[in-house]
Amino acid sequence: MDAFAWSIARSVYPVLASVAVIGVVLNTILLLTTIFTKKLRSTANILIGCCALFDIMHECGYFIQFPILFSDYYIDSYYCSLMQFIPALGRAAGAVCVFCIGVDRMICLLTVTFYKNMKRMQFLICHFIAIALFCAFTTYLMIAFWTPKQQICSMPAPFHGDSLGIWSNTITGINLLSALIYFITWQVVKRRGASTHQKRIFHSIAVVMVVEVTGWLISSILIDLSKVYVVPERRPPFHYVACLFVNTGVAVKAIVYYSIASDYRKAIRAFLCMPENAVRSADARQSRGSDEQETSSRQVAGQEKRGDPTVPNNTV
Repeated sequence: MDAFAWSIARSVYPVLASVAVIGVVLNTILLLTTIFTKKLRSTANILIGCCALFDIMHECGYFIQFPILFSDYYIDSYYCSLMQFIPALGRAAGAVCVFCIGVDRMICLLTVTFYKNMKRMQFLICHFIAIALFCAFTTYLMIAFWTPKQQICSMPAPFHGDSLGIWSNTITGINLLSALIYFITWQVVKRRGASTHQKRIFHSIAVVMVVEVTGWLISSILIDLSKVYVVPERRPPFHYVACLFVNTGVAVKAIVYYSIASDYRKAIRAFLCMPENAVRSADARQSRGSDEQETSSRQVAGQEKRGDPTVPNNTV
């Protein structure tokens, strides 16, 4: 990189590292809350805890680049690959884990009886096998395309040659497939009239998915644009800017669960030894709002059935 690119990298990196620190702290709270809360033992809860662990692994990869603040930090690709191996696996496992949560919620909400009769441990093993297979594929890409060279040790640095494009495009495909599963499930849930509690649970997980997938897609688009419009010597700092979006999506997961899901809000506050009064009032307001909305929907549906002329035909 030239002097201008180094100055941009040193300006952007502290922001990226700060987001990574926030992500590690919040996901650690989410992970420990899942471990120490006995009520969070469903398949989805366990997968959410695993996602928090994978996100911690991913975020830690950005701390390795700390020396760029003080010097032109180039390192042998062999040692860089060793240091960024765990963070890269964290990013890969996290993408598949979000997909697995979507599959679990889809089966739970669409085939309730079948889901209740499933053996949870075997179902979890299937999810873990899917995660392990993609991690194995990620490892293969890092080994098969590895070339000796001096490089800036960023999180995608272990992927040499065409392997970075293959890996990135594969994760994008997994994220798009996850988005499709959540969209189909949500449409069916609305039409079947699931309970308010089920809708609230699915809504919190869906919001997390949208935030993470959107962050990844924005980052991927910016990186692809940099390959066309940015000279190679100035691409690394541009990649730092692009990574801000995916890292922000990863960092705010715990905040989304806390804000929307009452089960997680209670569990997190209990884990942090915070008072319960605020939680009860927030849950009461959320419950009243949901009940009023559900009651209103039922009243409109009843009026439509009776042929009430005051209700428009396109009312949902």
